[in-house]
Amino acid sequence: MFRIAIVGAGPGGMSAAARAAELGVSHVLLEQSAAHANTIQRYQKGKHVMAEPNVLPLRSPLPFAAGVREHILEEWGAGLDRLGVNLRCQSEVTRIEGERGDFKLTLKSGESLRAEHVIFSIGVQGNPRRLGVPGDDLPCVQYTLDDPDDYQGETIVVVGAGDAAIENAIALARANRVFIVNRAEEFARVKDGNLSLILKAIEDETLGCFYKSSCVSITATAGAEAPYLLTLATPEGDTAVPCHRIIARIVPSTATRSSRPASTGSASTGSISARSAPRTPAGAGAAVAAAKDIVGAGFYGNGVPGWKGDIILELKSVADIALVGYPSAGKSSLIAAISSARP
Repeated sequence: MFRIAIVGAGPGGMSAAARAAELGVSHVLLEQSAAHANTIQRYQKGKHVMAEPNVLPLRSPLPFAAGVREHILEEWGAGLDRLGVNLRCQSEVTRIEGERGDFKLTLKSGESLRAEHVIFSIGVQGNPRRLGVPGDDLPCVQYTLDDPDDYQGETIVVVGAGDAAIENAIALARANRVFIVNRAEEFARVKDGNLSLILKAIEDETLGCFYKSSCVSITATAGAEAPYLLTLATPEGDTAVPCHRIIARIVPSTATRSSRPASTGSASTGSISARSAPRTPAGAGAAVAAAKDIVGAGFYGNGVPGWKGDIILELKSVADIALVGYPSAGKSSLIAAISSARP
């Protein structure tokens, strides 16, 4: 029996295992993919990996500084070997049962392990957010980009407006015709360097951009100028984009799903169901909390009664720290002060 079993060999899981190895604690680090740090492994070739927020002290025995993807993976691999971390790759955990002091972990291979304690560090790489439109299961749709140089002379659509989407689009545009799809009217919450690159590329017509647009459907078109057709909802109406490949780089999020079947008046997509309900005016709580004549924290008045029912939340993103507080308590200001995020 191991003292600790760590599920997931990303940066968090590797750090936990490295500390256990450093202290001589019996442990096993289980990773479902073929190598450590699967998320970084799937970054595009030569990608510069940021080390932010840089105000947080590094407590891991493994080294980490901003640098090229390949160098960081090499450094981490060397650190795991140096510390003697008990890493087992291609060991997907399918079931955990038991209680503190005696857990049983069953692997996909059928093998089982026992541990006194279990640490989860699984991230979201293995469960990417899908496009959620008809045709998103076609072979032209992919959710990662390993090496942009693998693609030459294609028409490629990148869906998303974050740093990963921008970096993919810029790299692919060197040898392909590229479009990027942005649901908003600007590229918000991206690094300044990436913002400059994408705006310049659009201005220079190195690539095209569909602002305030979203995917509607994907269909195969045998014998046409391109093997697939992506239909977009744009401000000018539905637009068809012939393409060879679609790379979806959309951020995982929390989905809401009703626990009962959708009825008249609801909007649903697959198993996702949502209803709109009357509510108090947006920002009303923050306005009251920020009022000068309010001595202590309080609550805004009751809103108009709305639909009642059970909602199932599926958390698609995982954070190390959560800030919970009243409106105008300074949560966004704190995040902005200690990181590069702009909440």
